[in-house]
Amino acid sequence: MALTYTSAIVWNAEIADDALWTKLHQHFSNPELVELGFFIALTLGQQRWIKTLGIGHREVLADTTAGLAPPPAAGAGGH
Repeated sequence: MALTYTSAIVWNAEIADDALWTKLHQHFSNPELVELGFFIALTLGQQRWIKTLGIGHREVLADTTAGLAPPPAAGAGGH
């Protein structure tokens, strides 16, 4: 259900019909839905902003241990 909720926020608000809300309320309280929706919107906004700036993965702070993504394993080819 959380992924369907995410799709409704990100791609297609029309799928947030009464049936979806009923299913969501079986698993989440209203405060939890607000918190989840906020986090989804904040994350989407951050990602769009980073893309707008033309910043690629690990291009900023790549020489530090800061950030959420772990460094690539030695010998692993990554992008």
